[in-house]
Amino acid sequence: MAQLDTTKELDFLLHETGKDSSLLLAQAVQEGIHILFKRQVAEAYINKQIDRPQALLMLGNDELEQLDYAWQAVEKDIAWGLSDV
Repeated sequence: MAQLDTTKELDFLLHETGKDSSLLLAQAVQEGIHILFKRQVAEAYINKQIDRPQALLMLGNDELEQLDYAWQAVEKDIAWGLSDV
């Protein structure tokens, strides 16, 4: 997949949405911070820096269940890789 540069992506969004650039950039910052926040909460949970109830409040049930499922799969893969089978 070809990577567009940020300026071209912004130009496209401005053209397609008709939004003012300051509004669009504010939305991008807000959404970017939300993504970074969720990523950091997930990392803190996996590293046992926050407990499950805290992570549940910050991520919600669906995302936390997906994270638990993914982590259990990683642990199973590691166990399988270290086994004598």
